[in-house]
This record gives sequence, structure tokens and C-alpha cells, in this order.
Amino acid sequence: MADQEMWAKRVSEWKGSGQTSGAYCKGKPFTPGGLRYWAHRLGHDGQASVADKPAVRIVRVLRGSSTGGPPKPSPETVSVARVAVPEPLVVEFGAMRVAVRPGFDRETLSAVLDVLASRGGAR
Repeated sequence: MADQEMWAKRVSEWKGSGQTSGAYCKGKPFTPGGLRYWAHRLGHDGQASVADKPAVRIVRVLRGSSTGGPPKPSPETVSVARVAVPEPLVVEFGAMRVAVRPGFDRETLSAVLDVLASRGGAR
């Protein structure tokens, strides 16, 4: 625990200095790589250790059948609560469809539509 507290103090002082890790470590008894490692390990708040962070939950995704029916559950299937997501605006351009969700990047959408227009859309 003493090491963690010592490194938390070092990381905090480094972040507060506005210096690069290399500049901050000059003349100190630790390396820039060690400082960056501990900054990553301690997390954004400088307190939590890797063991304290919540585990990532992995869920198996099943695709529907080619007939469009729902997937048949298997014993290892995990149920997941549904989250309300706004329906996307679907832009149909010939045989192609582009789903546009709220918060989309206008420049990216514009570039995609330009490419589709240059290819004639339908094939």
C-alpha cells in the first residue's frame, strides 16, 4: 500500500506540473515509463487500483436465422436488458442504405453520401 500511495503522490504532482513524463522525471529516482505505468494503473482519479475497477461483462450475441426469425436460445445465452435507443434515420440511396443516428458527424455523413453519389448509388 505504501508503494501505491507514493506513486499516487508522484503521479498527482506530475499531472499538476504540466510537464511531459520525461521532463518531470529528470533528476528523480524513477523513470518516465514507470511514472506512466503507475498513472495508468491508478486510473484517472489517482486512487483506484486495477483490482478495484469493475470487471468488463461479456455477452454472447446471436444472429437471427436467414428467414428473419428470432435466434434459438442455447444454454449459454445471456439475457440482456434492452436500452432505449432512438430509431435511426435511414437514408436509402439506390440499393444502399445508411442509418443515421442522433449525434452523427455531419462531415463523415457528407463524405459517405458523396462517395455513394459518385458511384451512382444503385447497381
